[in-house]
Amino acid sequence: MRILDKYILKNILFCYLFILFIFITLYFIIDISYTLSDILKSKPPVSALATYYLNMIPLIFLTVSPFSLPISVFYTFGELNRHNEVLSMRASGISVLRIAFPIIFFAVIISSVSFFIQEKVLISSQKKMEDIKMHSIRKNFSSQSDETNLAFSSMDTIYFVGKFSPQKKTLSDIIMFEENQKNAITKKTIIKNMLYEDKKWKARDIMEYKLDDAGNITGTPVYWQKKEINLDEKPETLVFKKSILFQFASLKNLRKEIRQLKQVKAFDKLANLSIDYNRKIVEPLSTLFLVIGIMPLALEIKKRRAGFSSLGVGIICSFVYYTFMYFGIALGKGGLILANFCPWLAPLFFVSAGITGLIYLK
Repeated sequence: MRILDKYILKNILFCYLFILFIFITLYFIIDISYTLSDILKSKPPVSALATYYLNMIPLIFLTVSPFSLPISVFYTFGELNRHNEVLSMRASGISVLRIAFPIIFFAVIISSVSFFIQEKVLISSQKKMEDIKMHSIRKNFSSQSDETNLAFSSMDTIYFVGKFSPQKKTLSDIIMFEENQKNAITKKTIIKNMLYEDKKWKARDIMEYKLDDAGNITGTPVYWQKKEINLDEKPETLVFKKSILFQFASLKNLRKEIRQLKQVKAFDKLANLSIDYNRKIVEPLSTLFLVIGIMPLALEIKKRRAGFSSLGVGIICSFVYYTFMYFGIALGKGGLILANFCPWLAPLFFVSAGITGLIYLK
């Protein structure tokens, strides 16, 4: 690595870590302000609070990192332009692509770290946070509101629930699909309602159908008035599945859900899940896409005050990127564009604009 690369990377790294620290601190302050009343009421142990906020860091990092690096890029090159260092580099024959290389390399590293945290760390940290919140900070599970159209999987069974009442500990209008070891759907069960009682799920009015390889009903259906259902999840766990688990699910779990939904032909849910799957790929890479998109602008802007202007321009560019991305997702969920394509609109636009700008930048 050349001395110039090390010089640029040193500046960008220091600035990035400083801005990241500021954002994480602000995030903690806002969350503490929001949950302070619950903390004062429940008086959780200090160790529980420390574990709670320690496990919040992965989520904060994924949230603020795509904003931190663009701001760092604008500030770093603002300072370099302020002292005519970029001009000197270009006058000595160094191309803008070569100047941009260490920044893009750093963005690749940050995106890779983000991808690893999303897939290997995030769901575990969120589970620990939710457990502490439920048992130490907000001991108010009984006040959870009813949920409708709950879908989840447990073991080798897929559940579609019309209504879930955490207070009553009941599930209503349930459809279950069971898989065999070859991942083929072999059984469909329709249940009127289920009640969690004595640490078991007890169902009423159960109709069970066997399915062939094509998913068609075969044989005579079996009816039970009462039956225990082998569902390990407790009502509070189902609240977690609804509010947290799917939001932070890994790509591996989402692929499994997509395969299962294809087997049961739940195409209405499949489209949204496909959008979430592609969004999960795009989001940790957004730092790289953003940096590529803003590089021509960062290199072109001449002498200026680098502080607040860098903060403003960086936030604006990140805001435009995410607005564009979620606008595409909204179009996808509305059925106006392909589900697998809609999360990629903003990355494609920013990468195309960035590469074009770097090529034609004089």
